Amino acid sequence: MTKIMNSSKQSSSLYVTNNGDEVSVLLISSSDSNSASGEVHRRLQQDPDADERASISSTSNETDFDEYHSLIDESQKKSAKAYAPAAILRVRARGAGNVPVPGNNCTRNKFFMFCLALFGFATLLMMNLPMNNEKGRIGTISGWSANTSRQTVNYVLPGENTTVIDPFNVCSHEERTGDGSEREKVFLLIVVCSSAGNFEARQTIRETWGNVSEFNYSYFARIHEHMKDEYLQPRPVHRFREYFRRTGADDDGGVPLKPWKGDSIPTANARNVSSSNKSSQSNVTETVSALLGDLHEGQLLNVKVVFLLGQSETDYLHQRRRTLNTEQTTDSQRQPMPPEMQTVSTRPESNNRAPSVSLFPAGDDVDPAFNVREEELDEMQMKILNESEVYGDIIQESFIDSYNNLTLKTIMMLKWAINNCNGRVKFIMKCDDDTFVNVPNLLQVLLGGTVPLYNASLAFYDSLTVAVKSNKNRLPETKRLLTGFLFCGVKPIADTSSKWYSPNYMYNKEYYPNYLSGTAYLMNLDAAKLLYRASLTTPIFHLEDVYLTGIVADRVKLHRSHHPLFFYSYTKDLCALRGMISQHQLQPADLQNAYEFVTNSSVTCRGVARNFTMAKMKLQQRKKCQ
Repeated sequence: MTKIMNSSKQSSSLYVTNNGDEVSVLLISSSDSNSASGEVHRRLQQDPDADERASISSTSNETDFDEYHSLIDESQKKSAKAYAPAAILRVRARGAGNVPVPGNNCTRNKFFMFCLALFGFATLLMMNLPMNNEKGRIGTISGWSANTSRQTVNYVLPGENTTVIDPFNVCSHEERTGDGSEREKVFLLIVVCSSAGNFEARQTIRETWGNVSEFNYSYFARIHEHMKDEYLQPRPVHRFREYFRRTGADDDGGVPLKPWKGDSIPTANARNVSSSNKSSQSNVTETVSALLGDLHEGQLLNVKVVFLLGQSETDYLHQRRRTLNTEQTTDSQRQPMPPEMQTVSTRPESNNRAPSVSLFPAGDDVDPAFNVREEELDEMQMKILNESEVYGDIIQESFIDSYNNLTLKTIMMLKWAINNCNGRVKFIMKCDDDTFVNVPNLLQVLLGGTVPLYNASLAFYDSLTVAVKSNKNRLPETKRLLTGFLFCGVKPIADTSSKWYSPNYMYNKEYYPNYLSGTAYLMNLDAAKLLYRASLTTPIFHLEDVYLTGIVADRVKLHRSHHPLFFYSYTKDLCALRGMISQHQLQPADLQNAYEFVTNSSVTCRGVARNFTMAKMKLQQRKKCQ
């Protein structure tokens, strides 16, 4: 044993013993010279052999170890009530045996319980912290760092033709130039926002609800045959006569419309004649019935379904390089483009061109996905071109197609519709490619009617909209229409693992403005024009539904109306689809099953009970949206 330190003032000593695999440290202290530990200290000093043993401690470890353990045991018995008992600290080398120390297990258990309690308290504290405030949203999102420009005009380029692929089954050249006939007007343009690589989803939609030549308004009476007295009929539809076409008419106009029964439609003033003229009133009723009869028997509302795509990263970069090279070449020096470069149209030159900024500028922030092999370039683009040639329903715009660029995709949708179909389209619906759209129900609502209430779809209504036979629940006749499933009082998400995460530098307020679910919403052309113009001067926010139907619409004071049949989620009960307009999160197989079920008129779905007061009491109140 080696004596390290001796303090006579405080009567304390420190001894170290090296016992092969084990090193022991002995600290003996006392505030009173008469204490037991003090006696041990004096015995060590009075022992003439102590210094000798200390000098040769490296060779007599075992003897010292046994003797001083005996001293420790003796001192502990005498100083059981001492204020400052001796403390023993043992430091064991690797391979040392476990020597039991009194109180060690108890101390470890207490320490473990303390740490466990501390961890639990910290966890509860973190869970209750307001993670959705500004301080909690400090992360970034892919493609839109804090230093990335969010000026819309830099990406949408309103003065340029940014369309890569045009459809040929909607808004043809004659329609765009005003040379087309009135029968070529489109009543409803459904724009399906689809990822560039979702070929299967697009094909499934074409074969199911997107087959609007069959799945049109005539199906409404079939699928609701046993519920014909449980909904409101449309308003007089003669106002929309220019949007009808005959069954079997091809996409470019085809067979002309047959004459309407009672082709002389009374005007609004004529319908307000005195009640004494009962024959005139009767003629109006018969005329409206005849129009609806023709609509059910053979007339089709002119509905078009197109798919809006962006570009893959590789094709976008290739096009950017080609465009820059083209702009640097004079007309006399310009050479014919090789076949592989003719797959993407270049933008026409313009003196008023807005500055073009890539979403992924050169530098350290370039996505590794861009480092691709040359032979992989344009492979997906070639498939999209082939798809367009076969079906003619593809709109492709020049931007990188990614989830965080959905806002750009939606603004590009408005740009294309306004530039190409201005004055030729009545309504525009935006939806995703995993959404089922019940087109007959949608057309019934657009014509001013209502959809019957099924027991399976009752839960989607609220206390106001459940009265489907009330005139208040007809689609409002307004100059600017914007409707869908309305969200109110929603806070930005601070969880960085969520795809809806909202960093503070993108949106720094506590609540979003009221907005419509981006899975499916509807607007008329006047609303589309207003939103497009306002978006060009509104900084981009990556969540497109919050941005367009919330931030931009709020900025121009455009009213958003709630409609419960535009549902944002999925239900396994297929009977609910009979009474809905849209449902989300359906895979291609689910879309196929939903379409087969809805169009099978032999399957009957149960309506609500005549007296469903208790059920009405359980419906949402939607007080935040009032």
